[in-house]
This record gives sequence, C-alpha cells and structure tokens, in this order.
Amino acid sequence: MLANQCHSIEDRNHPVSDHRQSIQVVDTYLNDRSGCISCILRKNSSNNNCFKHINDGEIHQGFPFYVALNPKQPSSSQTYALVNKNKNIYYLNIVNQLFFPSIGFCLQHLEELYVRRTSFVLFNHQLPSMIKILSKTLINLEISNTKINYLPYEIGNFMKLNKLILSNTGLMSLPDSIGDLSSLKFLLLPNNKLTYLPKTMKNLRSLEQLTLTNNPHLYSIEAINGLPLLGIIQTENCPIQHLPRNLPQLTSIYMSNNNLTNLTNIQTLGYGTDSKKSFYFDRNSIQSIPSEIGHVRHLSLLNLNHNRLKHLPLSIFNINTLENLYIRNNSFSDADLEEIIKIFQRTNPKLIITYLNNMNPRKKP
Repeated sequence: MLANQCHSIEDRNHPVSDHRQSIQVVDTYLNDRSGCISCILRKNSSNNNCFKHINDGEIHQGFPFYVALNPKQPSSSQTYALVNKNKNIYYLNIVNQLFFPSIGFCLQHLEELYVRRTSFVLFNHQLPSMIKILSKTLINLEISNTKINYLPYEIGNFMKLNKLILSNTGLMSLPDSIGDLSSLKFLLLPNNKLTYLPKTMKNLRSLEQLTLTNNPHLYSIEAINGLPLLGIIQTENCPIQHLPRNLPQLTSIYMSNNNLTNLTNIQTLGYGTDSKKSFYFDRNSIQSIPSEIGHVRHLSLLNLNHNRLKHLPLSIFNINTLENLYIRNNSFSDADLEEIIKIFQRTNPKLIITYLNNMNPRKKP
C-alpha cells in the first residue's frame, strides 16, 4: 500500500520516461500517525549529486532507514553494511525495506551488494543506469524476491563482476551487453520469466555455473554452446527441447522436467575433464539414448527416471565408471529389465540401479 502511494506520487509529479538518463532521487521519510511515506523525485542529467558526499560515512548517514555497521553477528535477514579499515563500505545487505534509495549507488568502494524483498519502485522496477557508478568495484550482485523486469545495458560495464544472482525477480530478458562480463563465473537466474538467452552469452568465457531453474517459458539454451569453462548447468522445470553441446568442462547438468526427447550430442559434454560426471535427465520424454553415451568420460551418475525408454544402447553397459543408474518409470518390459540387470552384473557388478516404479522400488545390490 505504501509502495503504491509512493509510486503514484512519482508518476504524478516527476514521470520517468527515459531510463537511459541518470536519475537522482531524494528519498525523504515523513512519518505521521498513519505511517505514510512521501517520496520526492527529482530528475537530473548527471550523477554529480553523488560527489556531494565527502566519504562513505556521509552516504551512510543519508540512508532513509537504519543500516547497522559491522554487526558482530551479521545475518542475511538483517540490513547492514561492512566497513574496512579505511572506513569505506565494501559490503551492503538491504532486506525488507520499502524501497532501495538512490544514495546506495554512490558507494564507490562497494564490492558486494545484496538486495532482498526491497522494491526498486522508484526506478519503475528496473535497475537504473546510474548503477554504472558501481561498475569499477562491484564483484557480487544479488537481488532476490524483488521485482526487476529488465537489466540496464550498462550492466555490461561491470568488468570485475564475478557473481550475478537475480532470483524470483520477474526478469523477462537479458541485455546483449551481458556478454561483456568478462570476469563472470556464476550466473544464477532462477524463478524468473526468461524466454530466450541472448547470443552474446557465447562470450562469457569465464562462466562456470549457470542456473535457470523455473523459467517456464525458456525453450532453448543453445546460446551457451561452446563455453570453455562451464561446469554446472541447472535448468529444472524449463521446457528446453535440446541438450547444449561442446562444453568441455561440464561435470553436472540438471535438466529434470524439461522437454527433452533425446540426448543427441551428449558425448560433447565434459570431454575435456576427468572429473566425475552427474547427469540428471529425469521427468522428460526421452525415447532413446544414443550409443555415443559410451564416450562420456567418467560418467558416474545418470538419472533417467520418468521417461519413455524401451531399451538401452549396448555402449552403456561398458561404462565402468558408472556408479548410480536410475531408470525407474520408463517403458521397459519385465523381460528387458531382467536382461539389463544381468548384463550389468557381468560388466559393472558394483553399479547401483534403481529400476522399478514408485509403487514397488527396488535396487540391484
């Protein structure tokens, strides 16, 4: 209710139409008996207002809510900041506040920023372009349970950014500039509304983990094909139709409840590393496994539960690194299952197989 009141004041007095233009916001708390908050917005073409503040101490004093400094027992549910020996704020965690104040973008030594359940309503539910002020220092950026439909193009200026997390924000798309994040290792975007990945993601040569779980309109991840260091992919509960390919360092892939019908190109996953591989393809519509699965190096776990398999390729019986195989709730006949078990007892006697349905589960010893 209060957020809506602030938004209505913004729209009435100072409508913001150009999101590429820097925005200066003066955030004022006017507390009365009803608890109403009046938000006064002012538009400017430069970021000079940040330079009015001599140091981070003045910026801290300008926050419209209490921000604890160097708490003895910091908690992710607490709004607080960490200050180094030079009295510069390098870590900021904002939780359960009505809105994110513009003064937060003035912290020129900030390395980690976490925003949880705090609205960007003053910026029309977007990260404003003035976030570029943080681009020289920010290493980790996490926004969760906060509405952010789009990222500004300026996000590509964050050359030191190592981790970017936007969880349950309603994110609908990524700018092409995302491919300019040359230091990015972890990109976690679960519980959003993405429909595609920009082609420029092929330029994320440092990326090691990609999480896209619960993006119900994302049908393809082909934009990540060929990434040299990508080791973990999570796309549970997405309607993705094809495996990625040419990912030499991949060790873990979680594609449960996707729209896979085959595992074409599986041999191109993890071919450049001897680390154990764990592949989760349960709850898809996979009808067959290519013989090339035998070329997957050090495959340790393979989950094929809840698919439409009627047989397995002969090459799978020769994967002597396989430790756990899940083939429950498929279309195997009883005779086929018995034959599968017998062959594995000869070729890989230590293998643990889970192969019957949920009503009568059983594992091969």
